[in-house]
Amino acid sequence: MTAAMRPPVTRETVLFIAVAMSSVALVAGWPQLSDQGAAELLAAAVAVAGLPHGALDAWIARRAGLWRSYRGAAVFHTAYVAAAGAIVVGWQAAPAIFLAAFLAISAWHFAGDWPLHVAVRPLAGAALLAFPAWHWPGDVARIFMLLGGEDGETLAVMIASTGPLLAVALGAAMLVCHRRAPTAVAELASLAVLAACVPPLFYFGVYFCGLHSPRHMRLMTADTDAFMRRRLWAIAALYTGSTLTCAAAAWVLLDRIGSIAPADTTLRVLFIGLAALTVPHMIVVGLAERRGGSAI
Repeated sequence: MTAAMRPPVTRETVLFIAVAMSSVALVAGWPQLSDQGAAELLAAAVAVAGLPHGALDAWIARRAGLWRSYRGAAVFHTAYVAAAGAIVVGWQAAPAIFLAAFLAISAWHFAGDWPLHVAVRPLAGAALLAFPAWHWPGDVARIFMLLGGEDGETLAVMIASTGPLLAVALGAAMLVCHRRAPTAVAELASLAVLAACVPPLFYFGVYFCGLHSPRHMRLMTADTDAFMRRRLWAIAALYTGSTLTCAAAAWVLLDRIGSIAPADTTLRVLFIGLAALTVPHMIVVGLAERRGGSAI
């Protein structure tokens, strides 16, 4: 493949690799944060740099023709909130099942960040989850138990056990496709290093806020002018603010009726909330791609 044919190195690639390597250096040199500090730092990063990419779902749906009128907008928003609410309610009834389902769909969704062959994409998605569980089994088991109970801890052990095999399989796949997708190889290699060197919450925050969300935003706004991009940022701010208001209310409610530490409450609100938003987000993006092929 000639240099002209290779995929260009994007701004988010440079940003992600720089942030990832800086995070490795900082975590190695700084004292370990408390559980509360780590949870608050992750929540702040997701609020500022993670949530906005999903806050444009209504605009994506409008551009794809999924709704066209005020009545259509009302139906869309009602269905979106209902889908998110169903995830939250279902999670309380069967936490381990919903945790496993969320991990599976997240792995597939996140693997879409790279132009990989359909046979390689599941490897990349599974590795994103397995690498931190492999290198930090105690930390991941604790998080999964918080989200899914004792079965969640068992799930963490199962995922961790696949880490070495996935490392070999994904490494072999990257050797095969490194000429066609050198940027993907560089990013996945950086993720592997990041997973080994920083705790899982930092790993997720750096990936989600430093690569996944910026890439999604760039693809969504690639064909818009400066005026439209300003409008989109305003829309994203509005929906992000609404989401954060709901999250804050959920945190206060859980903190008052629950008996767990504030850091654990923060993590439950964060990850169950992300799960509730991921499902309708994926549905909207999937439908929009089928309608117009250029939603993202």
